[in-house]
Amino acid sequence: MFIDIWTIINPIIRTFVYIIALYSIGSILFKFHFQKYFNDEINYFCNKIIKNSAFLGLLISILAFISIAGNLGGEFKSIFELELIELSFETIQGRSTLYLIVGFSFLSLSPYFPPLVFKAFNIVGAILILISFVVVGHSLSQGIFSQLLVLIHVICISFWLGSFLPLRYMCTIKNFTNLYFIADNFGKHAVVYIGILILTGLTFSYILLGGILPLISTTYGNVLLIKLFIVSMILLIGAINKFRIVPEIKKDLIIGQIKLKYSINTEIILSVLVLFTTSLLTTSLPTPMGM
Repeated sequence: MFIDIWTIINPIIRTFVYIIALYSIGSILFKFHFQKYFNDEINYFCNKIIKNSAFLGLLISILAFISIAGNLGGEFKSIFELELIELSFETIQGRSTLYLIVGFSFLSLSPYFPPLVFKAFNIVGAILILISFVVVGHSLSQGIFSQLLVLIHVICISFWLGSFLPLRYMCTIKNFTNLYFIADNFGKHAVVYIGILILTGLTFSYILLGGILPLISTTYGNVLLIKLFIVSMILLIGAINKFRIVPEIKKDLIIGQIKLKYSINTEIILSVLVLFTTSLLTTSLPTPMGM
């Protein structure tokens, strides 16, 4: 019974880790690409996202580390057993979670330093969070090659997800004419990021599946198919944004803002579903290749 409970709890925790980590890294990438179009209000909002997500990330990372002891013991009370906590430090999952904790700590501390140190702490924090994704789980299956695929994939999906909240906020600001320039340039960058995202994702999936047939014949493949379907829906919405809604922003800012905000809300919901299916694939389901 307890094992079943942890089987449910772990994907939920992992989903929150994914959401917070990707949005944190994505906000940093979004600022890097488009800060020249920001006003003070948007710059403050992006910094606030990084700060708040870092604090939440720190909490959920600590919870994730505690859950390792619970998993090892198979009972809720195991999270309080010192021997199991000490053993958690020796596991791959434990080391990965420690990278998350330190990475989010850097992001949490960054607002309290001058701009140069602030940027340096953000970069270091983002790098440590990225490392946490490639030192655990399926990314170890094919050594450095699969780790590199996962690293690039996470950076690309962070860019995509990290745009949602800033762009959505810009849709609430009256007379913010720079929204068109940001959304238009985002679409141009997204073509490259998403192209790489799809390539790395499909390559890594093929490595884990060992072929095409397991997509249909295994539970892992079926869940992956569901994930790919949801991703395709997000990409379709993104294409509609680029070719229909963004040009409309240039013609009529108010109507364009309303439509873009609604579209982003839909993308956010779908992205949470994608990350939940990802957490199932990484925590609860064995791959067809037994990795």
